[in-house]
Amino acid sequence: MNIKDSNNFFLKNGYSILEDVFDKKYSNKIVESAKEIKGKSDNYVPLMNPHQKSNIFLDAMSHATIIEFIEGYFDNTVMGLQTEFFFMPPNTKGFTPHQDNTYVQADENSFISAWIALTDVNENNGGLIIWPESHNEKKLVTIENKNTEYKNQDPNARSRTTYIPKNYNAYSPCVSEGSVMMIDSWLVHASNNNISKNYRYALLCTYIKKGANFRSGSTAKRKLFNLL
Repeated sequence: MNIKDSNNFFLKNGYSILEDVFDKKYSNKIVESAKEIKGKSDNYVPLMNPHQKSNIFLDAMSHATIIEFIEGYFDNTVMGLQTEFFFMPPNTKGFTPHQDNTYVQADENSFISAWIALTDVNENNGGLIIWPESHNEKKLVTIENKNTEYKNQDPNARSRTTYIPKNYNAYSPCVSEGSVMMIDSWLVHASNNNISKNYRYALLCTYIKKGANFRSGSTAKRKLFNLL
């Protein structure tokens, strides 16, 4: 699927998968860099904004294929907003259903995410669950959850659940290592529990139109930065 077709698919479905953007050697370099930043700690909570500590994350975020896709969606200058690296060890709980813009609170049609698979991902090792076309609903009702702290997971991973209208069906796509799932800011998505024996590595990159408003967040600490 070329970029134009990917953009059209994205507009209709709220997501699109860009196949084989990165090779395995490069994917491994990203993972190894994340491990170096984490150090010897046995705490595998996601790394917030690792691009501030290693240029490889900014380099990946600035990949020409991703930027070309976003430029087909935005009509303004693309800026970086946040990066987050997920280790997701075996037996880690997944995210509950959510919409990214519930947290970011960006202006309409100004915010988009790229979820980079750094291992082959499926429903058994923490792969994403999406509800295609749910982005058309815009902001949906969310329910606050109790007793939501889980080891090795983002603090917000299970803090709330988005109500999903019954006319949308869940889909858990397999995403190959080095491929990128582009996600609309209002697409409802979640992740499966990792019931495999292996880690599921992924890098989340978020982008925003220059000049758009957004919420920084006490955990994410989002702020604008230039891409390469």
